Amino acid sequence: MKECTVSMRKPWLRLCLLLSLALALALGVAPALPAWAAAITLEIDGATVPADVAPVTKNGTTLVPIRLITETLGASVSWDQASQRVTIETAGHTVVFTVGESAYLVDGGRKTLTSPPESVNGRTMVPIRALAESIGADVSYEAGANKAVIKYFSNMKGAIKVSGSTTVLPIMQAAADQLLAMNSGLSIAVAGGGSGAGIKDTQSGANNVGMSSRDLTADELSELTPVTVANDGIAIIVHPNNPVSNLSREQAAGIFRGEIRNWRDVGGANAPILVQTRETGSGTLTTLEELLLDKEPVVATATPFTSSALIKQAVAQSENAIGFDSIGFVDSTVKAVSLDQIAANSGTVKSNTYPLSRGLYTFTKGRATGINGMLIDYLRALGTQNNIVQREGYVTIY
Repeated sequence: MKECTVSMRKPWLRLCLLLSLALALALGVAPALPAWAAAITLEIDGATVPADVAPVTKNGTTLVPIRLITETLGASVSWDQASQRVTIETAGHTVVFTVGESAYLVDGGRKTLTSPPESVNGRTMVPIRALAESIGADVSYEAGANKAVIKYFSNMKGAIKVSGSTTVLPIMQAAADQLLAMNSGLSIAVAGGGSGAGIKDTQSGANNVGMSSRDLTADELSELTPVTVANDGIAIIVHPNNPVSNLSREQAAGIFRGEIRNWRDVGGANAPILVQTRETGSGTLTTLEELLLDKEPVVATATPFTSSALIKQAVAQSENAIGFDSIGFVDSTVKAVSLDQIAANSGTVKSNTYPLSRGLYTFTKGRATGINGMLIDYLRALGTQNNIVQREGYVTIY
């Protein structure tokens, strides 16, 4: 669609002016309205989105605060002060605007605006239509309801297959359930199997989107494109009746290497330590070995489990057991011990002070396209982060 550059009798200029006036009113500003003007609502995927800085209209183009759109649609934003350039990254698209310049880039292709982005009260303002349509969103105006409507996550059709990390699985399944409720023409099949399985599935084309709880290797990065969707910490877990509440990193490493075999050696009861671990290919196991064991393996006598839920269950059933799991899976059935007096929780992961902090990822073969990218963007959207990610016990990316 064209930018709002038509005459005063055209509906899109009327829409642009109404949008500016309505959002200004929401901030308590009361400009004089033309006789034909009426307050309108800006709606993104069925939800009204307020603006903390009122839009401005110039040459018939409505400019809005960039974060008004990007945070709602799961995009990341970077700002270059020297060049006055803002880069918007979604899973599938890159859009670059420069303050004061009419030329802008969409996935490397050059396009032109009638009115360039501006800086207003320290906020970068960009054309709402150009930004929304550049990332694949649909923009329309419901005249009868005086409503500007952007559809992105509610405009998905097709089928997506997802597999991989059981740590990421609860986030992905909850997000998929919400998207399915929003889109009648969409199907999303979500399966676990572990990070390694998800990586192989994506490489072979068996899935559209993979999930991993570990960083991808250099070889994997040569064909897969990861996107961080949450943060996490690996908790060292024991039975709630175990008196041990803190381990030094050296003690924890010694236990999982099999060098410390009795709880009395770390301040506990005189009882054997029963080490529980994850299966080969688990991203959580790989990350533990890298961050805690200096890339050495967990002791060969450890009992392996194929999911985050199963290893937690095993520890909960044995007073002498020890294991490791995502903080998102820790509940009252197990106890997370501190490492060097640092608790495993969202606060210490957020501050990056917990020693076993990590990122959680989705990835595609090459850069994400179409609804695959939209699914990843939905995971990164502010609403998903503040609700699903936090509700499931993980740590937001913002």
